[in-house]
Amino acid sequence: MSRIFLLFWMSIAAFSLSACNRSTDTRPPLPEEIAAVVKPFYEAVRRGDQKAAEKYVAPGFIDDSRVQFAEMSGILKDAPRPAPAIQQRQGSGAYLTFAAQDGKMWITSEVRVVRYRNKPMIEYWDVTTTEKAPEIVTHTQDMKRYTSYALMAVAFAALAGLALLIWVVRNRTHIISPEATIETRRVTATVRNREG
Repeated sequence: MSRIFLLFWMSIAAFSLSACNRSTDTRPPLPEEIAAVVKPFYEAVRRGDQKAAEKYVAPGFIDDSRVQFAEMSGILKDAPRPAPAIQQRQGSGAYLTFAAQDGKMWITSEVRVVRYRNKPMIEYWDVTTTEKAPEIVTHTQDMKRYTSYALMAVAFAALAGLALLIWVVRNRTHIISPEATIETRRVTATVRNREG
């Protein structure tokens, strides 16, 4: 009976381990120095505060940023906050993609942060809307699904290995040596010669 409980608790443990860290928010975190630039920039854009947003934009991109600011601010103002979808390091800066879903529409924002006079600043930013999920989000969802299948397969293999180990330990005497058979010998009587 105790082996059944052991098997039961081991299977519960294996399934629990395979279900760990399955949060839906598995997006990469932003490094602190990049977040110190990107988060206040997006807040200023959402508010429509162009002066506050320009503090975080590199001087070479300010003119281009002014041209698109009103349109991009209008898109982000009513949309849910985009969350980081991917981050790629590029030399002394980073290229970030943010995504959010608003009903059937997807809002995607791309930001390139570089070092300008040893200070992170935004060199490029863009906001787009599409009806289809961004390719990176679709790819990430597929990878999550495949990873969960792989974890389930590993858990199943671990349980099968555990069951095999328990079976071998339980039946090891039968495997090493066969069952002892009862000997059947004829009883013989020996008579000693008492003469002599």
